[in-house]
Amino acid sequence: MQLRLLFATPDPASLQLFETLLHSALELTPLEVAAGHVGDMEALLSRVEAGEDDIILVDWLLAVEGTPGLVREIVRRNPRLRIVALLPQSYRQYRREVWQAGACSSIAKENMEQEWLSSVLCIMHRAMEREARLIASLGGSIDVVTPSDAQCCGQAETLPTSERGQNGKS
Repeated sequence: MQLRLLFATPDPASLQLFETLLHSALELTPLEVAAGHVGDMEALLSRVEAGEDDIILVDWLLAVEGTPGLVREIVRRNPRLRIVALLPQSYRQYRREVWQAGACSSIAKENMEQEWLSSVLCIMHRAMEREARLIASLGGSIDVVTPSDAQCCGQAETLPTSERGQNGKS
């Protein structure tokens, strides 16, 4: 199974970094990855709607403080996409927001390295393999349900501390 990876960044230096990290990461795993690039939100949203990619690495520079909203819009348009938000170290507070918006993962761009990228790609690859088997076993159709922020992220916050850890919640 080939992974279709899209780098969404307006910055040529960041793109060069991402491509270098991908090349190094692929030396660590036997994954087959086809990588593409977009440099603005219009091109990104066109690709999202076209279903051309499996994984999108969204650079903070593309939407800055609007990154959580952009992630939410990507998920709304194509809930099967896996989104990784690349945030600046100085804005770590956005990690929770992009996760609540639907990102699978986020990391400070300054902390990205080949081991991390290799692990993320491998986990997503295995998840995609399992999803494909599940869809095939269900006769090729499956409804995608995207929980709201409250369903996804708010529940753990509303539980009293004494109840956390029960029923698999922590």
